[in-house]
Amino acid sequence: MEGALTRAAAARDADLADLFEELRIPSISTLPERREDCLRNARWLQARFDRIGFTTELVQPIAEGLPVVAGEWNGRPGKPHLTIYGHYDVQPTDPLGEWETPPFEPAIRDGRIYARGCADNKGNHMATLKAVEHLFAAGGPPVNLRFLIEGEEEIVGKSLPRYLRDNGPKLKTDAVLMWDGGFDEEGNPTLATGLRGLLYLELHARGAAVDLHSGLFGGVAPNPINTLARIIGELKDRNGHITIPGLYDQVEPPSAEELADWKKKDERYAQALLQASGAPILEGEPGFLALERTGSRPTLDANGFLGGFVGEGEKTVIPARAFAKVSLRLVPNQDPVAVKAAIEKHIQSLTTPGVEIEVKVLSSAPPVKCRVDNPVADALRAAYSEVFGKDTALIRIGGSIPVSVDFQEAIGAPLLISGIPQADAAAHSPNERLVVDNYLRGIEAVIRFICKLGE
Repeated sequence: MEGALTRAAAARDADLADLFEELRIPSISTLPERREDCLRNARWLQARFDRIGFTTELVQPIAEGLPVVAGEWNGRPGKPHLTIYGHYDVQPTDPLGEWETPPFEPAIRDGRIYARGCADNKGNHMATLKAVEHLFAAGGPPVNLRFLIEGEEEIVGKSLPRYLRDNGPKLKTDAVLMWDGGFDEEGNPTLATGLRGLLYLELHARGAAVDLHSGLFGGVAPNPINTLARIIGELKDRNGHITIPGLYDQVEPPSAEELADWKKKDERYAQALLQASGAPILEGEPGFLALERTGSRPTLDANGFLGGFVGEGEKTVIPARAFAKVSLRLVPNQDPVAVKAAIEKHIQSLTTPGVEIEVKVLSSAPPVKCRVDNPVADALRAAYSEVFGKDTALIRIGGSIPVSVDFQEAIGAPLLISGIPQADAAAHSPNERLVVDNYLRGIEAVIRFICKLGE
C-alpha cells in the first residue's frame, strides 16, 4: 500500500492529465451522431486496462448497443475478488450557451475541474483505474479485480444487464463497488442504503384526424393539448401528493435511525438544495423532510411537453396530436410494472371524450436496497476516514443506477454505492464540475480500500 500511495502522490499531474484526456471524448450515448465517440471512449479505456495488465474485451451482447469495457485480473488465488462498476457515457451538453468554458475542453477554476462527465462518471471511474494502476506499479493489488464500465447508463441501456444475466455464474465476486455516487451536502463521503427506481413514460394524445382551424372548430373539436395538460396537472395535487390510487400502499418508511439522522441535518440540506437549484422555494408533500422527499418518497414529474404550433408568430390551430414525457421515481417495494398499470388506468379515467391516450414505457428500473453492515463496507468507511478525516454518511439516493438490480439478482454480491464528486457537482447540468482534491484523494481512498480488502 505504501508504495502505491507514494507513487500516487508523485503522479498527481499525470493522473489529472489522464482524466482530461478522457474528458475530451464527447461520448454522449443518447445522440446517434456521437456513437463513434462512444466507441472511441470504450477503446481508449480498453487500451488503458491492457497496458496495466488486465485481460480485456469489449462486450457487445446487443448489436445496436454500446460495448461494455470488461477487464479481469486474477493474480491472487484464494484472495477476495472485487468488481468495480462505472460508465463512460455522458449526458448531452444543452443548453450549450450556459457553459462558461466548452464542455469537452476541461478547465480548472478555483480548484475545480469543469467538463461534461468529470463528475458523472469519468472522474469516478478514472480514480479507481488510477488507484489500480499505482497498485500494479507497486507490486500488484492484494485482491483479484474485475472492471465493468458500460456505455449506456445515461440511456438505461440493455447491454450490461444482458451480459450480467447471461453470465452471472461466471462473474462470481465478493463485492461490487458501484462507483457512481458522491459526497453529501456537508462534505462527507457517503454509502447508499437505497436507490430510487425509475419509470419513464411517454403519453401520446390523439384527437381529430388532422389539425383544425380553432375558429371554425373551437368549442366542438377535442383538443389533445388541453386534455393532456389537464391529465398531467391532475396526476399530482398542489402539495405534491401523487393521486394515482394505491401508489403509496407499498412505500416503506425510513427507519427510526435514518429519520433521526435526517432531522439533524435537514435544514442544512434544504438550504443546499436551494442554493444548488437557484429556485426561490422548495415544494413537496407537507409533513415530510426534504431528505425524505428526495430519498424515501416516490415522485412524479413532467419532463417535456409538445404539440400543435410552437414556432414564431401565430397559428390558430387545434392540434390533432400532443405528447408529454413523464417520469416517476420509485422507492423500495414499489414495482414498476404494477405502477405502470395503475397510472395507465388512472390516466384513462382522466381523459376527455374524443381524446385517446396511449402510454408508452421508455425505460424502467426497480428501486434497490443495499446492506452496509458487512466487512466490505467497513473497509471502505475506514479508507474514507483515513483519507478525508470524516465519517461516512449513510444516505438514500434519489436518482437511479439502473443496472444495480441486475448486479444484485444475477451475481448476488454486496453492493457498495459511493463515489467522490461533491454535492454541487452539477451532473447533467451546464458547468459540471469536480473538486480536484476529491479526485486525487479519491485515488488514495481506493488504494487503501483495496488493500484493506486484501487484509
